[in-house]
Amino acid sequence: MNLKLYSRYRNSAGQRVRTSLNIKGVGYEYIAVSLAGGAPDSYRKEINPQALIPSLLIDGEIVTQSTALIEFIEERFEGPSLLPDDPVARARSRAFSQVIACEIHPVIGPKIQRHLRATFDAAKEDTLAWYRHWLHHGFATLEELLRRRPAATAFCYDEKPTFGDIYLVPQLYNARRAGVELDLSAYPLLTEIDERCRALPEFERAMPENQPDFPANPADRR
Repeated sequence: MNLKLYSRYRNSAGQRVRTSLNIKGVGYEYIAVSLAGGAPDSYRKEINPQALIPSLLIDGEIVTQSTALIEFIEERFEGPSLLPDDPVARARSRAFSQVIACEIHPVIGPKIQRHLRATFDAAKEDTLAWYRHWLHHGFATLEELLRRRPAATAFCYDEKPTFGDIYLVPQLYNARRAGVELDLSAYPLLTEIDERCRALPEFERAMPENQPDFPANPADRR
């Protein structure tokens, strides 16, 4: 099977997909999409009408949205499962990932911040306050979900990484680099699991700095 992943080094949704492919041991071609000034018209017309990343070309067929892609990877490829064996833990791992994908990520993304500035004349300080508010709201929810687990596990809901961990690591990476002076000390369970994940080669290879389009010049890292 021929896979081509359209993504960008600092695309957290793409990082989820990269990590999933790495855990499964599946090779793919990485195609960098520059978002400077918005996605190219050719990408919108030929690959993804939303002009969002990631997109995965699967033997010539395009599939978009990271959750759909990770479900496809789980169902199609052998290798370590991306979900716990226990049905309730599976549901909880999925739910944890969707707090990130559906409740945190959509309301703090760059397009939302651009809209706040363009439509409501929000100052930079205002958009950073918005970003901090919704990150803390989401992280507090995630921390409490982990605290309520019937038994602590090395990773979110298993002794191996599953959906929850795959979504968590990119979101914490973005929080640390966003320049919003975000204090993560209130979330010890999240940060402990993040550290455990990042020690694994499958997560490390998916990190932004290990992608071919990662800029050598720090000034170009946006």
